[in-house]
Amino acid sequence: MLDIDITDLVEFGNNDGECLPIMRCVCGNEFYYWKFIISIYRDDPYHCDACGRGLYFTCAIRVFERVTNDYQN
Repeated sequence: MLDIDITDLVEFGNNDGECLPIMRCVCGNEFYYWKFIISIYRDDPYHCDACGRGLYFTCAIRVFERVTNDYQN
């Protein structure tokens, strides 16, 4: 099974736990806020009514340290 990262090709709102509202699918079909939601479950994706693509999402958090010149050795 192939997963393709289409994050930059869709529009979405803020997630609410395991749900993410999609406002524009990669196919261009647009949805009202919270009319088309997807979940985190890869094995049970939600499908776009227009194109049939099965979508799911993941959350990623990255923590960075900001290092200034006077702090470096």
